[in-house]
Amino acid sequence: MNYSTFIQQITKEIKGRVGESARVRVDPILKINLPVLDGMTILLPGENTSPTIYLNSYYQEYLEGSSLSVIAEEILTFYREHRRACSFDLSFLSDFEQMKDQIVCRLINYEKNRSLLKSVPHRCFLDLAIVYYFQTENPPFGKSSLLVQTSHIERWGISADLLHTTAIRNTRRLCPFQITTLARLLENTLEDALKGTPEDTLAIPLFWFGHGHTPMYILTNKDMCYGAINMIFDDILYTAADQLESDFYILPSSIHECLLLPVTAWEDSESSKLQEIVSEINRDYVDSTEVLGDHIYRYTRDRHELRFEV
Repeated sequence: MNYSTFIQQITKEIKGRVGESARVRVDPILKINLPVLDGMTILLPGENTSPTIYLNSYYQEYLEGSSLSVIAEEILTFYREHRRACSFDLSFLSDFEQMKDQIVCRLINYEKNRSLLKSVPHRCFLDLAIVYYFQTENPPFGKSSLLVQTSHIERWGISADLLHTTAIRNTRRLCPFQITTLARLLENTLEDALKGTPEDTLAIPLFWFGHGHTPMYILTNKDMCYGAINMIFDDILYTAADQLESDFYILPSSIHECLLLPVTAWEDSESSKLQEIVSEINRDYVDSTEVLGDHIYRYTRDRHELRFEV
């Protein structure tokens, strides 16, 4: 059975188990740095929210010998465990005025997300792309976010330019940047873990200390979540250059933060090693969904210029 037939058959199996009154549908789901996924939702009468059940991995399970009946039961078990038997007023999703104060920017890799970017408003930034999210907090679900798609701005009747300026303003207001040394970050977040902990269990942070006494800085935001977006703001980069008292290299360690290294601490002949560092970190330490990029960048404060480091 090929994948398309599997989707049809497992959907039929689920519909037969939940009854005709339920709405069962499968939609393509766009995720950062991932191929398009197929997500199943099950809506019972009076409900308008459902956990999304990704079917791609279940097909692999089928290929390995599991029956449709067993897989259907696994899907329904997942659904029952994550279902919230309630209905929410989602009318605000059609009203830009109600959403505009919570729309922010995030930075993702362009090449890894070509398919996703076909259906979402975005702006290119070097080899990256700026995309937009509506972030909210619902008591039953906690914090959540919604990727803004082209269909949304068409429904709202706004331009991509208005979306961008709104998101930029909110990002600066809701997610203020922070620049700290890597040592200070580790001191604040891993103080207990560092005491008596073998070095190999802290491979990621200790890895960065491999260049003698080179000072290293982290550019992120107050929540240390999607903080790499701050590399698009020249005033923030200029502030960083003042703090480092140097031009600097930017290593995109993840979508959440960037590593800043003063140019004065590296010989020109050594800069090629930085490319190897980024590639190794992305390959061995960063989750694939959080990889930002493999290139390194250089900021020159006199020219207010951010460019690729070749």
